[in-house]
Amino acid sequence: MKILALEYGHSVASVDESMVCYPDSTLIRNNDDFYIPNFSQQIVAYVGIYLHFNKIGKCVAPRFTNRYYNEVGCAIKFMAADVIERNKPLGTATDIASCFDASLAVSNERVEVSDNYDFSVLLNGMQLPIDTSAFSDIPELLAIATKYFTVKIGDLFFLPLIQQPVNVAVGNVFEVSLQGKQLLMCNIR
Repeated sequence: MKILALEYGHSVASVDESMVCYPDSTLIRNNDDFYIPNFSQQIVAYVGIYLHFNKIGKCVAPRFTNRYYNEVGCAIKFMAADVIERNKPLGTATDIASCFDASLAVSNERVEVSDNYDFSVLLNGMQLPIDTSAFSDIPELLAIATKYFTVKIGDLFFLPLIQQPVNVAVGNVFEVSLQGKQLLMCNIR
C-alpha cells in the first residue's frame, strides 16, 4: 500500500513539484493521537480528504479517473516545517520532514463519492477556512499522479483543502467532518 499526496496545495500547475509518495508507516488510524516528534520544533498540519483506490491503473485519462476510486475519507498531514526550511536551501532531501512515522491521520470511515461535498474542519472548536475548489481538479490531479505511479487497490491519494498550513501545538484538537458527519478527531500530544 502506498499513499500519494500533494504537499503544497492542489494547483494542477504545481502537481509535478508537490507530488510525493509516503510509506504506509505514516498512517495514524482509529482517531489515535499525534505525538509531536522530538526532532522538530515547528510542526504544521494540512487538512484535507483522501481518495481510496479500488482499481489498478497507470496513465489514466482524466475522464476515466472516477472509475478508480469509490470512497472519500478525511485526513490530516503533519509536517516538520523547520526541517524543510533547514534542508531545502542546502539541496538535501526533505522527506524526513513529511514522511516520518505516524504523520498522516486518516479516518477509518469513508463516504461514497458524491458530486457535492460538505467538508468542515474545527481546530479547538474554531472553524478553519477551506478551499473546496480542489474537488473540481480531482480528475486532472489523478491523471497526473497515475502518469508517475501505478495505483493499486487500497492505495490512497491525499488532497489538502486548506492552502495555508496550520501551526500545531500540544493540546490542540482537530475535528474533521465530511457530509455532516465527524469522521476524524485527532488530539495533539
